[in-house]
Amino acid sequence: MHSTPLPKVQIDLLAKSIESADLRRSEFIKAVPPELSKREDEIEKKLASENSSTRSKLRKIYYLMEELGQIRAPYVACDKGCSSCCKMNVKISQIEANLIAEKTGMQSKQLPSSRSYKPDEFMGVPCVFLKEGSCSIYEIRPFVCRNHVSFDTTPYWCEPENSLHAEMPMLAFSGLLDAYFNITKKDSGGVHADIRDFFS
Repeated sequence: MHSTPLPKVQIDLLAKSIESADLRRSEFIKAVPPELSKREDEIEKKLASENSSTRSKLRKIYYLMEELGQIRAPYVACDKGCSSCCKMNVKISQIEANLIAEKTGMQSKQLPSSRSYKPDEFMGVPCVFLKEGSCSIYEIRPFVCRNHVSFDTTPYWCEPENSLHAEMPMLAFSGLLDAYFNITKKDSGGVHADIRDFFS
């Protein structure tokens, strides 16, 4: 997908949006209680020492993300009915695909190896679980969906026709990311691909 240069009015709008999003991101970070921040920092080490199933560990990651998500809610543009992030690349693990298949009754493909795509590969292409503008698997949505948010005041720069022009301030939780990559074995043979690869 090739994008045309932005007109000056949109360049100015983008600059203001980035400034606002950066401020809101900083405010969110300050709002996270120290105890919760400590648990996020330590979750990878904690789960690595636990003698429990991969799915049990994944549920604990999701639960902690929900706790952070509740605090983050006032600082992000994301809300029910906002589905622009469901129309871009959605990279998940085979483990998550299997869990979704079990909960939905849909067949999940067992891929022999991971697949990677250009950032705009699925731009504008709805996720197979986007139904009438809403996520139909919200309670079991993958890690990437829980982690991806916009700190802007509106979802304007998330829209497919605008998103490739904007690198908005994001926030990666390193403890959660490390824990997720560890249990899904991202760097040691675990299969990761777009959600559309697993479900068609």
